[in-house]
Amino acid sequence: MKYPLHTIIRKKLSSLLNHFLALFSKKSSYATTLKREDIKSIVIIRPNYRIGNIIFLTPLINELNIHLPHAKIDIIVGMKLAGEILEPMPNVNKVIDIPRKLLMQPINMFHYVKQTRVKKYDIAINMSGGSTSAQIVTAFVKAKYKASFSDKKLWTHFTHIQERGLKHYKHMGLESLEFLRFFNIDFPKKQPSLDIKLTEKEKKEAQQALNQLLKKNNIPANKKIIAIFRNARFDKKIPDTWWNEWANTLYKENENCIIIDILSPDIPTKLNDNVLEYSNKNLRVLGAFFQACNLYVSADTGPMHLAVASNAKILALFNKTDIEVYGALGEGNTTINIEGVSPVVVAKTTTEFI
Repeated sequence: MKYPLHTIIRKKLSSLLNHFLALFSKKSSYATTLKREDIKSIVIIRPNYRIGNIIFLTPLINELNIHLPHAKIDIIVGMKLAGEILEPMPNVNKVIDIPRKLLMQPINMFHYVKQTRVKKYDIAINMSGGSTSAQIVTAFVKAKYKASFSDKKLWTHFTHIQERGLKHYKHMGLESLEFLRFFNIDFPKKQPSLDIKLTEKEKKEAQQALNQLLKKNNIPANKKIIAIFRNARFDKKIPDTWWNEWANTLYKENENCIIIDILSPDIPTKLNDNVLEYSNKNLRVLGAFFQACNLYVSADTGPMHLAVASNAKILALFNKTDIEVYGALGEGNTTINIEGVSPVVVAKTTTEFI
């Protein structure tokens, strides 16, 4: 995936700053594990603003709920809507969102520091290694223990550090499970997936919204409903010309199909007059809507991982990113590489997958 120039420059400057600060950090011996029975409060630090990266925390959150049911979790992120997604999960106490550009918003930064230092945690988990913002947050937070994986760019004081070693899972969505090692928790025997733990109320609300949309457009309930999301970051985005050819072929291949275009602030109008449209600012209900449909189709994007975490059936269309690392998790889901593959061929594959 190609990043824009300003993003590349920002990443390089941040890396240089961390390397410089790491030169002056105090080096000492670190513990590698702790007694899980001593842990009653946890703060997970992941100051990122992407939906997918926030949802990638759910495997760790769910495993901690199994093995440390007495511990409550706060989460510090850089996405305002993250609380809406994660706070309803059984063991999550509070989600705190920080300014996206922490150092460039001193007033907001002051309010954030005040908010995060109200409570002292048993352990703070730095999920982002040498990230500048993650280390700033870790330095501010009050915690008995502070844990991170080893990184040449670490300069914040940590009590617990481990070498990364060999990853148990190649998929980025399961990387958070590596932190189970700090608690002496065995990795799950069956590979887990993403899961935001939708409630029955949310599922019912989404199903009602789908039923009303179909009724409004005089569409019988026995149709095969496909939700699509057309947006994606940078060169992962699939052009509308491609989507139109895919949709037209799909209608010819299977007249029983109905396509619902999921709209967003970046995609405010639907693909064409033949598709329905739906949007919902409540991301958990949106995920439940994906589950209510027969199939969800999109490129590599945050809503695709939201669909996975909502237990929807997914066909993910990849053109730049690594399928093994970022593809749709779950036994019933499929990810295909569409580079050099025509929309016609993909449409025929779609009809076979429904």
